[in-house]
Amino acid sequence: MRIRRGLAWLLLGCAAACADAARTSGRITVEDTADAIRVASPTTRVTIGRRPYRLVLGDADGAPLACEVEGGGPFWERDGSVEQLGEVTAQRTLEDGVELQVAAGAAGNARVTVRFVSDRTAEITIAPPAPETLTALGERLDSPPGERIYGLSERLRDSPALAPGTVDIPREDLVPVEAGSLDRRGERVAMLVTPTFAVYGPFFHSSRGYGLAVSGTSAGWFDVARDDPQVLAFRFETGNAPESRTLRFHLFHGPDHARIVDEYTALTGRPFVPPDWAFLHWRWRGELTAGDPVALDGTPVNRDVADDVLMYEALGIPPGVYLFDRPVLAGEYGFARWEWDQTRLPNVPQMLASLRRRGYRLMMWSSLWACGSGPGDNGSEALALGFLAPGGSGPPRCDDVLGNNFILDPTSAAARGWWRERVRDFFRANGIQGVKLDRGEEHIPSAATDTWADGRNGREVRNDYPTLQAKIHFDAMAEAFPGDSLVFTRSAYTGTQQWAVVWGGDIPGSERFGSGPGTDLGLRSAIISQQRAAFLGYPIWGSDTGGYYEFKDREVFARWLEFSAFSGLMEIGGVGAHAPWSMPTSPAYDTELIEIYRRYTQLRARLQPYIVTAARDAGATGLPLVRPLVFAFRDDAVVGDLWDEYLLGPDLLVAPVWRSGQRARDVYLPAGRWRSLWDETQRYDGPLTITVDAPLATIPVFVRGDAPAP
Repeated sequence: MRIRRGLAWLLLGCAAACADAARTSGRITVEDTADAIRVASPTTRVTIGRRPYRLVLGDADGAPLACEVEGGGPFWERDGSVEQLGEVTAQRTLEDGVELQVAAGAAGNARVTVRFVSDRTAEITIAPPAPETLTALGERLDSPPGERIYGLSERLRDSPALAPGTVDIPREDLVPVEAGSLDRRGERVAMLVTPTFAVYGPFFHSSRGYGLAVSGTSAGWFDVARDDPQVLAFRFETGNAPESRTLRFHLFHGPDHARIVDEYTALTGRPFVPPDWAFLHWRWRGELTAGDPVALDGTPVNRDVADDVLMYEALGIPPGVYLFDRPVLAGEYGFARWEWDQTRLPNVPQMLASLRRRGYRLMMWSSLWACGSGPGDNGSEALALGFLAPGGSGPPRCDDVLGNNFILDPTSAAARGWWRERVRDFFRANGIQGVKLDRGEEHIPSAATDTWADGRNGREVRNDYPTLQAKIHFDAMAEAFPGDSLVFTRSAYTGTQQWAVVWGGDIPGSERFGSGPGTDLGLRSAIISQQRAAFLGYPIWGSDTGGYYEFKDREVFARWLEFSAFSGLMEIGGVGAHAPWSMPTSPAYDTELIEIYRRYTQLRARLQPYIVTAARDAGATGLPLVRPLVFAFRDDAVVGDLWDEYLLGPDLLVAPVWRSGQRARDVYLPAGRWRSLWDETQRYDGPLTITVDAPLATIPVFVRGDAPAP
């Protein structure tokens, strides 16, 4: 059988090489020559050199955009050695591309398929011989000096974990440094979803005008011209699933970034867009204090909830979204049963009714955690049903640091259905239309020896877990509130954008889990992270205003309020009150901060229609609400790595101030006419750089052309 197939390939190859002809299949043309095979759509061309195999992505005229390294691009590993492709020995024309047979050393021949899934997206599939013995697959591309690479993850850069194997949080997430920008060049970026800045994707944009996304969820890395300053490489492990032993990636021809995101989200799923109310501001606390209740509308309710609602009314702050973070349910970890903790939250129906009467929409915390080992607890039931993930031992008791015996296995269809029904019924019964998904990247059994219900190992499931978690909750909420619900997650990988919007994890307002000094570097990292998420196909992003850990510098809170008002989402909360009437700084009742808080929450309400319009574009094409300036001004060299300015929607240029004590800053205005949002007499013709005043209550914002101001 092998001899017969090889002879057929040989005859096909000889015929193709001798024909030197172009064949057309629909919109895709295939041209064979003695030296190369060219597969082209009306806009994009893929050229494959024959001796040896080498792939080049180009525009319609063949001008190169992405080139495999000469002498060896794709590679795979087995038995401690590296193998690669040799000479193309045969080819077969497909309706949308070509299938090639390529010599691959002693193990036999590889099969390479190049096909267009759209005019601007080419799918490359490389199936090495003897796939069952492979341990990794990868690719190497030329990366000339000056090329910028965007995307891959939202965190500033990889750094060592606090305690590998126990606490995987990178040190620089807790003690941030002044490093990182939009451009990832010079970095090695791990592709393993890690807490708590947990939006990842094996997807990047190049300033040369193309994007690349690797399929699958196995662990891996990208080396962005670090080990070799002119090579961009990536490598991914194999796993139990047969598809993990094939290298598949997609090349997207822009050349602009908006088109690359459009092509990427058309392939991996259009972004979820929440209902209009989600674009108002949100209010929440890291923990609602248990204690003596306070009357709200004549009913005793949780003291912190009453404080928030009554202070908002007294200070003229508009209602928006109210989020109940964990712990608010009964039992261990405040999340053991789908029942309210009536000690912490007395009179829940009346409390929720009071919030709704004032115009608040409601959200609550969730995760795929089966907590509790007592009778009636979720953990006990999940254990009895066999719904828990592999690798755990002992009763399912939730543990912030060391446990993993309470993790649900979402690769089991039965487990998915069980949890979805519980979420749906509880949220619908309580009229809670939004869910905050937390901790979906922590504690996940991630060893190659961990076998999940669908047969994949822990190294394959770890990156897929955020998407599985989001999809379960999306389905539950869609059943409970068709067309009027929200899923919000801190962890994400390829495809999660279909089911949820994201936030930037536990970005610090102070260091070392809040026990150390205050820092303004958390706000700096948030400004960058939101734009990195934009490149990754997550168009709607928010951050814990002031930082998740209690801020210790009032200016950090003030500047973050301004930044959040001009972000995809404006959510205010974290450890401590995060309230201008109960500040951790002096004075506790801070009249200046109250005015800033009121001003920017009111402004957010005025911005809502503008943001909603931009969000519709996000759902249709992936175009982000917050757009790095290079999205709109790709040919302007100044903005190639300009991270501290961005567009919100098409017409607002935002230049946040993040450094404490700063009262003025330089602002670059690209080509076009601009006017200050705060003073319409200040008008400018770009491109130019101006210096603007930025008192504590003001964030520099400019309106493009004659667009109406919010």
